[in-house]
Amino acid sequence: MADGMFVEISPGHIDLQLRPTTPSDEAFVWRVFRDARAEQFEAAGLSGLLLEQVLAQQFRSQAAGYSERFPAARSMIITRCATAIGRLLIHCSDEHWHIVDIALLSKECGSGFGTAVFEGLEASARNRGVAALTLSVLASNTPARRFYLRRGFVEMGEASMSHVAMRKELG
Repeated sequence: MADGMFVEISPGHIDLQLRPTTPSDEAFVWRVFRDARAEQFEAAGLSGLLLEQVLAQQFRSQAAGYSERFPAARSMIITRCATAIGRLLIHCSDEHWHIVDIALLSKECGSGFGTAVFEGLEASARNRGVAALTLSVLASNTPARRFYLRRGFVEMGEASMSHVAMRKELG
């Protein structure tokens, strides 16, 4: 997203805001990642120190991969009443906005906040004449895929061996 561009959350959720991520948010971004991914690795039988080491390695690997693939992406913290509840990483071009990563703390899921963020993204993109929102989602993440389908995204095929590409036309 170019400097000065601002994504607004829908007016029905005035207690939600997006703000740029700062270096002091690194521990929170880790917390969101851990909260979203720990269950996946626990289901594979990992626990204790090994679980923490694998999660830390995955976190570093993800950050490096995102930085390499989307160097101009904008990292933002989703807040509710000034309390951090999630993270958004978005790469914006004139043609489409690619949602690189979005995650809410699990205790905030199902509250309508994710929907509000997506409504805000869509409204902001439309206001700027952007043609589509795109993303890729872990193929095994059925709840997220259903969420995106309910938001009007269409599955476009495999983004990789483990991810499904999705797109929502705005025009």
